[in-house]
Amino acid sequence: MSEPVPTPPKRSLRPVIAGVAVLVPLVLLAVALLMGGSGGTAAGGTNSVPKFAPAPATAASAPDTTPASSPSPQPAALKLPPGQGALVAQLRHATAMHAKPGGRVLTTLKLKTSFGSPQAMWVVRHTAKWLGVVSPDAGNNHVGWIRAAAASLSRVSWQIEVSLSARKLTVLDNGHVMQRYTVAVGAPGAPTPTGRFAVTDRLLTGDPAGPYGCCILALSAKAPHAIQDWSGGNRIAIHSTPETETIGEAVSHGCVRLTLAEGQWLVRHIPLGTPAVITT
Repeated sequence: MSEPVPTPPKRSLRPVIAGVAVLVPLVLLAVALLMGGSGGTAAGGTNSVPKFAPAPATAASAPDTTPASSPSPQPAALKLPPGQGALVAQLRHATAMHAKPGGRVLTTLKLKTSFGSPQAMWVVRHTAKWLGVVSPDAGNNHVGWIRAAAASLSRVSWQIEVSLSARKLTVLDNGHVMQRYTVAVGAPGAPTPTGRFAVTDRLLTGDPAGPYGCCILALSAKAPHAIQDWSGGNRIAIHSTPETETIGEAVSHGCVRLTLAEGQWLVRHIPLGTPAVITT
């Protein structure tokens, strides 16, 4: 008789099941990594472009970050506040200022000016996504560009006009003359700059007997020289003065001077962003 064939011992399936349980999560993780590494950035990823990041210096325009599935396409034109008057942009948050839309970054504008006022700028040009603004950081008679989404828009009906040769400052509201003052202007060696500027700050000195009187309207204009005893560096201002004998003369360091009462009136009435046009 032949010997019976031995029956192989039964093996437990528990180690196999445990191995499969370990491999399944690893396979799923590998698939997820491969899918995440191709075809864009997942929500919450680190490769998305920040909405208000400065554009590269060589870029002609910033990339459109509107999602493809957005049900509301971006408007073709910038929505402007109704009415007449100069357009004024007030920053909602710090943002980059460019030499042209999407071009070289000039600086980063903060919510507040160097004097602590809200950052409000006269808008002289605009596109659907960009605002061309008058700012001391852009330089005299140059336009700086910020993203339209970085600011809220309003209008001002006021305008200041200064004639250096006539030594006159005229205040207009909706085109109507409200005030006309005789002023002191820059001396021949420190002339008041000409061009289109804007009011950046409305300041009270707390010292009417001081060199700047009671009140100051700082402008976006800059002088080519430093101004003595002035914390604003080379910034030009319209300010009051207790030295009333200088009114009507070309004697200042570049600023426009008027009386204390006139300075008080300006600070009470003239809003930030008001255009200030200075001519010869």
